[in-house]
Amino acid sequence: MNDCDPAPAPVAAVLIDALNLAHWCGRPASLRVPLALLPALLARGDQPMLCFDASARYQLQHEAEVYAELLAQPSLAFEVRSGIPADRVLLQQARKTGAAIISRDRFRDHRRRYRKLIDDPARLQTGYVSNDRVVVPGLLLDAALPATATQAWVLVQAWRLPALPPG
Repeated sequence: MNDCDPAPAPVAAVLIDALNLAHWCGRPASLRVPLALLPALLARGDQPMLCFDASARYQLQHEAEVYAELLAQPSLAFEVRSGIPADRVLLQQARKTGAAIISRDRFRDHRRRYRKLIDDPARLQTGYVSNDRVVVPGLLLDAALPATATQAWVLVQAWRLPALPPG
């Protein structure tokens, strides 16, 4: 690289409050919303990570197979152990790594300890679902919302597959 070449854009860590996003379309909670963001973030070169509360396995029983496959990918998702506040883990990880958080949670119980992070509009991002799209305006993200969690998971898997060699 010479002095005229632009510096490569840094890869941004993005933590997704996955169970929070799973409720953005109402009840029952669905993995399709948090999963819809993964390909969009990966395409930008970001490093997304889904963080789930221990109660997720119960709230997502209707999508248990997809949830189990997702948790088998530690580079994409983790579940906080029962008895440990997931919000605290999410905020600790964001503080440690400099990651942005996507969530509608206001983290009121943690404001005193994480005020600087929570009040930073670049670090705490919110969004919405409209017209079968998941939108996070602060990150300029607009992703198609698949009809099911299974369809969303297929798109994530397709994105993560290594390219085949030519020939």
